[in-house]
Amino acid sequence: MQDRFDRALERLTSGQPECRVLLAVSGGIDSMTMADLFRHSALRLPFAVAHFNFHLRGTDSDGDEVFVAKWCREQGVSFFRNEADTSGYAASHGISVEMAARELRYDWFAALCREQGFTHLAVAHNLDDRAETMLLHLLRGTGMRGLTGIREDGPLPGVTDVRIIRPLLAFSRQEIEAYAVRAGVEYRVDATNADVSIARNRLRHEVFPQLARINPSFLRTFEAEMKRFGAMEQLLDTVFAEGKQDLCVDEEGVRRIFIDRLLRKAQVSWWLFRLLEDCGFNAVQLSQIEESLSRQSGKTFFSPTHRLVKDRLELRVYPLLLPGSADLTDRLDVRTFAIFPGFDPQQKPEDVLFVDAALVRLPLSARTPREGDRFRPFGMRRGSKLLSDFFTDLKLDVAQKGREVVVTSHNENGDELIVAIAGRRIDDRFKITAATRTVAAISLLPLPE
Repeated sequence: MQDRFDRALERLTSGQPECRVLLAVSGGIDSMTMADLFRHSALRLPFAVAHFNFHLRGTDSDGDEVFVAKWCREQGVSFFRNEADTSGYAASHGISVEMAARELRYDWFAALCREQGFTHLAVAHNLDDRAETMLLHLLRGTGMRGLTGIREDGPLPGVTDVRIIRPLLAFSRQEIEAYAVRAGVEYRVDATNADVSIARNRLRHEVFPQLARINPSFLRTFEAEMKRFGAMEQLLDTVFAEGKQDLCVDEEGVRRIFIDRLLRKAQVSWWLFRLLEDCGFNAVQLSQIEESLSRQSGKTFFSPTHRLVKDRLELRVYPLLLPGSADLTDRLDVRTFAIFPGFDPQQKPEDVLFVDAALVRLPLSARTPREGDRFRPFGMRRGSKLLSDFFTDLKLDVAQKGREVVVTSHNENGDELIVAIAGRRIDDRFKITAATRTVAAISLLPLPE
């Protein structure tokens, strides 16, 4: 097993002598076996160990940390640790505990790799994990990409020059357990792994034994099929990349899908799935969206993250922003300059707004619209206008209204004041006058691609 592991490790690191590998070690049999194989590897790659204490299992979680730290001391391996209240994090962010744990550990791994100069992060997923993931994806309907299961390597999110590698991915859990016995690898047992109310555990303890009765080599069969799915995915990705250019455009965060061009395609369902796969629509919704293509416009569909509006000629897909809930200050670009001879406030780029810098409190903030927002549009001499009415005058639909950016300041009493609607109109109270000495130029940074 050591020779096979070393060959996999050499392939995944390209045999680069300058590699520095960070091992994600929980204390369980998989990660402790990986650590032991690294320790005995003929490649002699420099490595360190990182352990995250999620505080999900009381004293057992603390025991795992103590165990991994002790192993590192005995082996002379550098040890890094971190901890968090994972349940509290999940509750405050409105996500599952599993997703919270993933975000916490990978954000920390990325920061650690940046700070310490690691080139690779090694995690201990094995062949059983890969097969479980493929079946879970199949049950959830994730398309061809999900059928490839866990990838052997890939980029670490948040760090462009660090790779995640999985040198145990070709080894079954049975092989890992056999090696651990032979090599005397000590490890900790997580009692929650026996909880069959968890979908992954139910596959492991109830479904896999039945599959083994049908085909004792089902894991190797799955492995071969996942490789084929991966090759098919690459071919289809090429087809999609070429066809997508004619089917849709993304403009300032809005995806416009041209219905007439889409309907001329063979396998409309597949194209629609690929065009919307990053937008969170489920299988039933995708079927309903396809049915709406040849029907009257105006139909709207919502996913957890996006809103899709069926227009006469196109589908328009907007990121879903709940009114008043999104802080958009990081998109705001405000620059100040002194009035100069010949300055004309009308001579400016169309997407830039000018206000009198002395009349606002810097720095300015930005957010999405809220119900009841009012301001005095430029040119209105007295009173105010509901922002919703202003948007209606511009003939914006519901989705477009939710994507507008409201620029705000505060007066000396701390009250919020709307200074402008970015890219559209300033509030008349902050306009440039003959008394203006300093100008604040307001614009928006482009949305990330």
